[in-house]
Amino acid sequence: MASDLSNELRQYLKRCGLSERKISRCSGNTRMYHDLGLYGDIAEAFMQELVDHYHVDLSGFEFDKFFPPEFAGKNAFIGALLSVVPFASYVVRQRGKYLPLTLRMMEDVLRTKQWRAVERL
Repeated sequence: MASDLSNELRQYLKRCGLSERKISRCSGNTRMYHDLGLYGDIAEAFMQELVDHYHVDLSGFEFDKFFPPEFAGKNAFIGALLSVVPFASYVVRQRGKYLPLTLRMMEDVLRTKQWRAVERL
C-alpha cells in the first residue's frame, strides 16, 4: 500500500517519529489528523519539520483549519472536565470539522517547497 509514497515523504514521516510499520500502512490518501490522529503540539512539530529541515514556505498555512489544538477547552470548566474524564478531550476534538490534510498533499508541499501549491488540490 505504501508504494505510492515517495522516498522523500517516507523519510519525512520517519524523521517526525512515525514507525516504519505505521508508514507501511499509509497511502497518499491517508489524512494526518483523521487517520493518523495527529493534532496539537505533535501536528505542529510535523509542520515545523517541513520548515526547519526541508525549507518549505508555509506562509498562508492555517493550522486551525486542519488540526485541533492540543488543549481543546475554551474555559476553566471545560479544562477541568477534560482532565477528569479521559475520553472527553477526544469528544471535544471530534466536535469541530477539520479539512483533510493528506499525505499526497504533504508530498506536493515537499516537492514544491511551498504551501500555496496545496491549496489548489
